[in-house]
Amino acid sequence: MHERFSDRARRAMALANQEAIRLHHDYLAPVHLLLGILSMGSSVATLVLKNLDIDLETLRNDANKLVKPGDKELHQTKMAQRADTRQAIQFAIDEARKLGHKYVGTEHLLLGVLREGHNIPAQILAERGVKIERLREEVLSLLGSRTDEDHIGTAAGHDAHEWLHQQELAKAFRSPRFWHRLVYAVEAANRLGHGEIEDEHLLLALLREPDGFVAQMLAEKGVTLDWARDRITRATAL
Repeated sequence: MHERFSDRARRAMALANQEAIRLHHDYLAPVHLLLGILSMGSSVATLVLKNLDIDLETLRNDANKLVKPGDKELHQTKMAQRADTRQAIQFAIDEARKLGHKYVGTEHLLLGVLREGHNIPAQILAERGVKIERLREEVLSLLGSRTDEDHIGTAAGHDAHEWLHQQELAKAFRSPRFWHRLVYAVEAANRLGHGEIEDEHLLLALLREPDGFVAQMLAEKGVTLDWARDRITRATAL
């Protein structure tokens, strides 16, 4: 399952196991994933949290306060994953796919934990006003202006002039709605088996918001999401 994990994500998983051992738990829970990420120091996930004005040390302390230590003497080095942990990891893989990333990094693990929702990290992040939409937006914004040696650079394949414009766009379009539409467009391209984002995928993304101006304007002309998707599917099959 973890063949697509970046080096730092693998390191975070290993540290999560160590956190479970420290707490005398014979299982791996989402709270261990968060503690593992925080134990790493610098990573995309921790940079994202800092950008959201989250104090990492306070976050770690609060997580430790809410998790009850066990009383088992442990000898294994790799803990069995709980059902919610497996779900969080699956969500992390899905988040990476939706964002068009060919790896799973610490940022995706964090998104997966928050998306799972029924865990200690999700609880304490929610108390700080961190919602998955805002977290996803910050991930996209950060990776749009920064490359990392452990990740596939989002700037790969572009010359410096073109990438400069993309950085400026990343700064300009910071609204959650913009990034949600971009994620929808990526998802539409993936569903249709297309390798790049084209105009038709952006159209499908806009039509997924029935209350939006474009969707309502096109609805007056009888253009619906189902009609557009069917028309695009038939056109690209030719």
